[in-house]
Amino acid sequence: MVNSFSPGLVGKLAYALMFAGALVLGASGIGTFATGNAPMTGWILMAHVGSSGMFSIGLMIVALTWTSPVAQRGGISWLFYWILLLSGWLVIVSGVVPMTPVFGTHGQHLLYLIHRYSALVAAAAAVLHLLTCRSER
Repeated sequence: MVNSFSPGLVGKLAYALMFAGALVLGASGIGTFATGNAPMTGWILMAHVGSSGMFSIGLMIVALTWTSPVAQRGGISWLFYWILLLSGWLVIVSGVVPMTPVFGTHGQHLLYLIHRYSALVAAAAAVLHLLTCRSER
């Protein structure tokens, strides 16, 4: 059963798309914060928002193509996979919901913190998922 683990070409391309989006998101989000230039403005903000579609579509296709192979494998890679999907979903929702007038200042700040920390968890889970997939072969 371990040898049957293969998400296929589409799954691997989806992971690459998700990672490409995540790299731009991380560079713009963490980079802005680390250099003390927060909040994001101008071209950095445009790059951040523009690459979010790559991440979102990649995450959706990863969910569709990797779920069955990861379920067959089980183990720690299965855990990291689901942490990636759930925290990735939180990143998307906490990035979109503040664009509505539903939440006040406190709610928007809370969503910003959820967005920030769930993005860090998603990034760590993606790396750990790929490493555990490779090491369990």
